Amino acid sequence: MSFINQHSFTLTVLFVETVLAILLFRDGIRALDVVALAAIATAFAISWLMLRPGASTMTDVDAVEAALESSGPTLLEVQSEY
Repeated sequence: MSFINQHSFTLTVLFVETVLAILLFRDGIRALDVVALAAIATAFAISWLMLRPGASTMTDVDAVEAALESSGPTLLEVQSEY
């Protein structure tokens, strides 16, 4: 179950692409069918690149403590890669 949880986006993309390929290629492979599949794959790739978590801006404990002790409000955000 952990594999499905951690790779759900990839599995969803593969499932959607497979189902669409089956539906589009029923009557033969045409250029527009390939373009449609490529456009959907590109959209999935761009959305993955935009939504994935990036590297932390503060990796040093002292920097985090200094930010928390500053006079202004501090947003503490914790993310997981999965």
